[in-house]
Amino acid sequence: MKKIGLIEDNNIIRDVYSNYFKVTKSFDVVFSVADIADALVFKGILPGIILLDVNLPSGSGIDKIKLLIQNFPGTKIVILSSMLDNNLTKLAIENGASGYLLKSSSMPYICESLLQIEDGGMPFSPATIAHLIPPKVNDEQSTGLTKREWELIKLLSEGYSNKVAADKLNVTYFTINQHLKNIYKKLHINSKPELVSWFLSRRVQHSVA
Repeated sequence: MKKIGLIEDNNIIRDVYSNYFKVTKSFDVVFSVADIADALVFKGILPGIILLDVNLPSGSGIDKIKLLIQNFPGTKIVILSSMLDNNLTKLAIENGASGYLLKSSSMPYICESLLQIEDGGMPFSPATIAHLIPPKVNDEQSTGLTKREWELIKLLSEGYSNKVAADKLNVTYFTINQHLKNIYKKLHINSKPELVSWFLSRRVQHSVA
């Protein structure tokens, strides 16, 4: 089972998620707490995933993502919130979050999305996918990205893992990795969160222009 931690100030909601994960037997809930300070007590455990609410007693959970990454090295931070907001999604990814899930999503969807993380997936609820769609402009010319590379970026930004993206594009896993290396080189970035953040930034820029 994968170790997971929950940071959610609502006791009822926290218990619902904690109990569900225990029933599925896919996750071992190593802590379930109301705020950041309570979670830091468990920093020696190093869960694989931390589900983080946005509105916490001490302030914005998004502002504490970097602090959690420092104290839980290697742990994936995934926002779990009732707030659907383009700017919050963008800020969460910029701060290092590996995904943004909505509490309105079904429990099976949330669980399945989290299980894809190890295979390179980035969990996003369907309603947040629109935040990650690139603008309808001729980006192939302005970025040097090919049509196939844009197809891959779109799939990855929708939360699909590298393996699933390979299946959808009918190519090998190795080919996906080669595409990613080319994309990172063209955009001068080094990771998938950076790629999604860049994606979000372009959408905001074109919507304002």
